[in-house]
Amino acid sequence: MLTEAKKAWLVAIAVGFENETKFVFSSWRHPLEELNQFVQKGGSPIGLLRFDKENSTIQGSYRPFEEYENEAWVKGYLAGLLAHAGDIIALSQHKPGFPVAY
Repeated sequence: MLTEAKKAWLVAIAVGFENETKFVFSSWRHPLEELNQFVQKGGSPIGLLRFDKENSTIQGSYRPFEEYENEAWVKGYLAGLLAHAGDIIALSQHKPGFPVAY
């Protein structure tokens, strides 16, 4: 993720749980530790979401991790996440472990 993030505006790892998806962002201070915590809690890293910014336009793309790339459902899953790119980008602005203020 961090290597990919050097060439992107933002990169996130999509971590799938039974009933939800959580994200680990390249912009966080300790992304590896956050990823390890999610995995310890039963999450599975599914793939990368990449966001590239040119002027005021943000373009999203995805890449499943090798162990999921041949799964029939994974492309639809990751593409579905990109349909909520604005929400995902907003999540990246919040530090992990702190509640979101409403």
